[in-house]
Amino acid sequence: MKLKIAFVGIILVTMFSAIPVSAAGFPLSGSSPEIEKAVSYLKGIQKEDGSVGSYSDSAWVAIALSAAGIDPAGWGNPSIMDYLKSNPDELIGSFNLPADLARNILAIVAGGQDPYSFGNGNDIVPGGNYIAALLDTYDGSQFGIADSINEDCWSIIALSGAGYTSEDEILINTSDFIKANQGVDNGWSWAAPLNEYYYESDPDNTAAAIMALTCAGEAASSTYIASGLDYLKGVQQSSGGFSSYGVENTGSTAWVISALNSIGENPLEWKVAQNNPVAYLISMQAGDGSFKFASPLPEGYFPMPEKMTGDSIIALTGSSYPVTTENSASTWLWLLLGVLLVAMIIFLWNRTARK
Repeated sequence: MKLKIAFVGIILVTMFSAIPVSAAGFPLSGSSPEIEKAVSYLKGIQKEDGSVGSYSDSAWVAIALSAAGIDPAGWGNPSIMDYLKSNPDELIGSFNLPADLARNILAIVAGGQDPYSFGNGNDIVPGGNYIAALLDTYDGSQFGIADSINEDCWSIIALSGAGYTSEDEILINTSDFIKANQGVDNGWSWAAPLNEYYYESDPDNTAAAIMALTCAGEAASSTYIASGLDYLKGVQQSSGGFSSYGVENTGSTAWVISALNSIGENPLEWKVAQNNPVAYLISMQAGDGSFKFASPLPEGYFPMPEKMTGDSIIALTGSSYPVTTENSASTWLWLLLGVLLVAMIIFLWNRTARK
């Protein structure tokens, strides 16, 4: 009997050491109160056409649902995926088409659907082929405008989610472009340093660049990522959160957490005066479950609760971009599988002992 207990104990220790749960409750699971409240808020504002907020908000929310272990294709009737599939005309007049196409690809992949054939499409995405539409914006070394970086980061991330690997030339070339345009402050901006509107790096685009480089096969220990992390540490606020253009906010903090998730860094260990970005992000959740952009909200800024809530769910569940159906299983599923495995081991052991 003692031998049996010891054997089961060894199995339990081995199994649970593989479950992706960090100390102090991070990452949160889909059943965590904070995540459940956030999803409930989003469900409460879903419109009759399946959308949540704007067209772009709906894509980010679909990604967040997948990160929380919820199938966005079954969320609402029509679902949020039905809404995205039926409204490609919202892409007409896009200010940054490659970034918008990349965002949609991320949502399609997170929903477990086919980015090569998602709906009927239109002149921008004929036949619903969002991958082909994105590739049409590639010039041989980067996507979209040559002195802008934001869309290059998200294009790599989206193509990675769609199955492209670090061996694909398009990811190699675009990651080289991103690395060549790292700022002298070691971060990245939305624009290349030679762009006449370039100001300085910001946490949002630095986080996106780190995630993109990781998707393109760059090691977390590489000079580019390591120096990018140094930049982020240097601009972290005393609250534990992050600020862009003078405004400490939820969106910047959520993307930084997701970037840390992508390279296996524990955001709980990123402390300033004992404050960390996870605690800051949770503190930005309102009573209705939504996440505020900033508190107080500066004049001229929009609260953006739909996107902020989506971004926060992704970050707090330990997820990074791209979120796929393969990597979006929440912690409770791992625990359930663990319990089933232990029950099977005990059952087989008892059967063997009786023979």
